[in-house]
Amino acid sequence: MLLDIRTPSIKIIVIYYRRQLKVVTTKAQTGDKVRLKANGQRGPRGLIEKVRGCRLMVRLDDSEKSVEVTGREITNFSLAARKAWVTMPKRRVGRPKGMKFCDRVSVTLRIDRELWEQFRQMESSEIIDDRTATINGWLREKLAELENGERQG
Repeated sequence: MLLDIRTPSIKIIVIYYRRQLKVVTTKAQTGDKVRLKANGQRGPRGLIEKVRGCRLMVRLDDSEKSVEVTGREITNFSLAARKAWVTMPKRRVGRPKGMKFCDRVSVTLRIDRELWEQFRQMESSEIIDDRTATINGWLREKLAELENGERQG
């Protein structure tokens, strides 16, 4: 559940995650890493030097000059990272290890597009309920078949 609260100067997001309420202010902070938005193209990167109400002073990485912008004119990478830390998704990438009862690794696979689209369709139709459990089950079945085949041959 996500609750979005807006006040004139600060936006607050209340996140209900794993039976806990977590609050994140979405206000930019001094030192945040940002990218300026430039008409649908990637703009220059920089750091927020000062926050004055709704206006931000950003020092550009390339030229060392500063520009004054609003929060809508930037993509704030640091703010996105703060939000991710609060919600603590199940992915361990870049996050502290928690108490887990299972030992898992994150892997990258190359899967044929048509096969993946069929898999995703079954997921959205709720034929496949849990992606990780399903794939783990399929791998266990196939490995057991291979082990039995090697022993018999």
